[in-house]
Amino acid sequence: MKDTKIIKNDILQILSHLPGKSGVYLFKDEEDRIIYVGKAKNLNSRVRSYFKSRKSLSQTNPKAYYFSEKINGIDYIVTDSEVEAFILEINLIKKYRPKFNSSFRDDKSYPFIAITEDDEFPQFFITRNKKIKGARYFGPYTNVSDLKETVEYIGKLFRLRDCKKAKPGKTGNTPCLNYHMKLCSGPCIGKISKDEYRENIRLIIAILSGRNESVVAGLEKQMMAFSHSREFEKALETKNKIDFIKGLNNEQKIYINSERSWDFIGFCLSDSFASANIFMYRNGEFAGFSNFILESFEDLGREEILADFIVKYYENISNMPSKIYIPFPAEGEKSIIEFFMKTKNKKLSIRIPQSGEKKKIMDMVLNNCRLFADKKKFEKQSNHDKTYNDLIELQKKLTLSNIPRRIECYDVSNLRESFAVGAMVVFKDGYPLKNNYRHFKIKTVRGQDDFAMLQEILERRLSYLKKSKISIDESFYQRPDLIIIDGGKGQLASAGEVMEKNGFEKSIDLISIAKKEEIIFGDRYPEGIKLNKDTGSMRLVIRLRDEAHRFALQYHRKIRDKNMVFSFFDSVRGIGEKKKTILYENFNSVDELKNQDIKTLLKLKGINYTDAKNIYDALHK
Repeated sequence: MKDTKIIKNDILQILSHLPGKSGVYLFKDEEDRIIYVGKAKNLNSRVRSYFKSRKSLSQTNPKAYYFSEKINGIDYIVTDSEVEAFILEINLIKKYRPKFNSSFRDDKSYPFIAITEDDEFPQFFITRNKKIKGARYFGPYTNVSDLKETVEYIGKLFRLRDCKKAKPGKTGNTPCLNYHMKLCSGPCIGKISKDEYRENIRLIIAILSGRNESVVAGLEKQMMAFSHSREFEKALETKNKIDFIKGLNNEQKIYINSERSWDFIGFCLSDSFASANIFMYRNGEFAGFSNFILESFEDLGREEILADFIVKYYENISNMPSKIYIPFPAEGEKSIIEFFMKTKNKKLSIRIPQSGEKKKIMDMVLNNCRLFADKKKFEKQSNHDKTYNDLIELQKKLTLSNIPRRIECYDVSNLRESFAVGAMVVFKDGYPLKNNYRHFKIKTVRGQDDFAMLQEILERRLSYLKKSKISIDESFYQRPDLIIIDGGKGQLASAGEVMEKNGFEKSIDLISIAKKEEIIFGDRYPEGIKLNKDTGSMRLVIRLRDEAHRFALQYHRKIRDKNMVFSFFDSVRGIGEKKKTILYENFNSVDELKNQDIKTLLKLKGINYTDAKNIYDALHK
């Protein structure tokens, strides 16, 4: 690999020595971190395009304009062919995950099945995130309820683990409830070998790849062998697997035969962005569609952008369709076909429909693509631009390392020494991501020590980023760009200690905001700074802080009320722990319970007349 350090006044001389051959280039920043990976038919001309005049670049490629100033080094690798460049680029992006390599965003993503093949005991789950390191994907699937049912049944049938970390186990070396219910084979305690577990994964991959007949034939031989050796329980388990596979074919709960499927890809290129859509046909019938915004830091033509999209979208999908219809030729179609043959042993056909039914479908796809592009352009010109500008303004005013697209804000709430809880709220691109909010019960802190409570919840949250290589839709597995703490200097210092201990002090920005005066504290402004409250960026910070406070207080009150309800039941004759739980699940507070009559209480399963009367009498003394 050739490595060239850039001195700003010596760029032309360096560029003149780049070879005019196909290959892959890597841009690095001042800290020698890889920030972008790209491929090129001609390395010399492609890399030169990033160093046009600043004015020209700002007009033709605003994002390249933004990050070109960060380039401080160039690596490049020459390849023998475009196919090698395709493969190498994808592998390097997977390895380094450069921050500027966001290639496309799915506007309406269908779920996939992911199998984490790199894990010793692979995980098997549904996700909409196609960026999980070391995962193999099947899908997308358009019927979500059928998919969930199928995945749940496969997990039970093959007794797969459902713990989310790379290493199996939820609570140390103690098996979870799933093991005792015979829903998990217990890899965390050595109840199944790595080879046995991986054989089950191999069978699942074969099923999802459409190789059902060979799988059934192998399982039938296995079932007979178990029967002859009088291992009847194992024979029954194998028969259940056979019945499931045959049933999957008959019921078609999820479509798995990629040889009888095809996709239509639409494409539109506007002044500021490109958009694409995929209309999926399975077994000859329309199955669903997805829209995409394509983001690129390169000054490419539509043929090359389309080629890049095809490779990057399908390269992780194991059951990709046999035919892809496109509106115009993609650059290097032969190389794309060869790429999928080399990497997936998949014979792919890429076609441009010229007439008949397929041409009518393509016209419909293109029309929908244009409508989607117009919609996104309107959104961008109206609200999105304002939000993006607020985030950029926040980054500049607070001198943050990252554009704060994903922000997490933390607060703690307690009543003296009782009912201590913490809360995490999440905003993405300026909007609340409520399914990513999380509550914390304080477990290790005794007494009223807000600093220690804050450290506990941050330690628990960051442990997911530190220990796991998986980035799934689960909130804790997503890395924030900025963490905000509700508090002043003391809270900031406490949070900073945890960040440094876990190694995130450089990669994740950290600030705190004090109430009343709305002063922001950070490493670069330890004495605090005050921003104009009327600006969009400051309103966003205040909104996050207030939302975290609301969410923490709501949980605190819930825990407190639950405790009060349980405490009240201690004085009621005949009401034990089980009946307490039944009552609490139906009533949130003593006041709510007080408004019920005996007839209402009798409707609760597990509560008899004597119980209802005792409760009513105790409430109305």
